[in-house]
Amino acid sequence: MESVLISTPILIVDDEASVRESMRDWLVERGYQVEVAGTGEEALEMVGTKDFGLLILDYRLPGKNGLEVLREVKTTKPRIQSIIITAYPSADLNSQLRKLGASDDLLIKPIMTEDLEKIVQKKVAQTKV
Repeated sequence: MESVLISTPILIVDDEASVRESMRDWLVERGYQVEVAGTGEEALEMVGTKDFGLLILDYRLPGKNGLEVLREVKTTKPRIQSIIITAYPSADLNSQLRKLGASDDLLIKPIMTEDLEKIVQKKVAQTKV
């Protein structure tokens, strides 16, 4: 497969190294610029120093969870795109996502690569609007 560099930087935040590394490797193979973080606090630090177009955030993180990170990021970067991933979907999580305007941005673990590809392509396209 010929790799084409896609200019929208992506940050993957997941406390499970195997999950974040496999997502990173898969997206890098498809031409995306990807960085990773293991905690919400690390992600906030990285977002403060680099302009990411898309955040892929695990909901359950040690310390600040994915939604708390997203809320903080949205205060300074309201146009940033996001995808929340979780193995524990709930009505409460869906409600919180709706309040952030991110109700269609949820992926359930285990993540199917075709689902990840579709939503990443959609979100990257939205960063160019």
